[in-house]
Amino acid sequence: MIQISILIFAGLAYYFAVFITNKKVGYGLSFIFVALFILSIGLLVGNEYNHIGMEKVTKDRTVQISTVQKGSNVLLYKPVGTNGKENVYIYRTPDTVDAKKPLHTKADLHVDNKVKVEDNGSATLTQKTTRWNYKNGFYDFLFGLSGNGNDFVSQKNTFNVGSDWLVLTTDQASKLSKKMKDKSVQAQMKSEGEKYVKSTVMKAMQQNPSMTKAQIAKVTKQAESAFKVQAAKNLVKTLK
Repeated sequence: MIQISILIFAGLAYYFAVFITNKKVGYGLSFIFVALFILSIGLLVGNEYNHIGMEKVTKDRTVQISTVQKGSNVLLYKPVGTNGKENVYIYRTPDTVDAKKPLHTKADLHVDNKVKVEDNGSATLTQKTTRWNYKNGFYDFLFGLSGNGNDFVSQKNTFNVGSDWLVLTTDQASKLSKKMKDKSVQAQMKSEGEKYVKSTVMKAMQQNPSMTKAQIAKVTKQAESAFKVQAAKNLVKTLK
């Protein structure tokens, strides 16, 4: 609305200064509209650069995330810049599991990403997004045509994943995938895995000699999963 007012004030100032016969009255009225014109320009500039009539509004949301690599829990990120503060994290949600492209965080200086490792259930992403919004309907009506309502200010992303997740760069993930396909590595992992699972099950049975077949199967599955994660973490340490 203020943009339209600027045009109207400019037109009226010109009209009264040029077409009114009584110059005293004409110039007086023209001066008023010139002042309104200047004031409107000032308000428009103030809204654009100092967000006059606006306030910061922060919204929170938490979503469950899924791995980007089926078969293993992996949270990928791509380093951007040199200080590590602009890393782009790549992830999926249950709704985008089958989508061609995964989701990712913004590559922006005003986006802060953190990863917390906590065994507290499902992996999640908590986002706190701050944007500029108009304080009320009046300011929205006045400056709405500027198109700067809902302007992005900052975002804080916190990924909460369990200890059974790997947090890798895209380069590490690619190298790890190739290494896992190496037959000698597979043979070593199979041998070590069998020993680890057998040792874990035996310890569990010593602590509880009356374990049922279902309980033994459960311990075996947990041991296999734990070894797989630890073996992958050990392999990551060897990557260059």
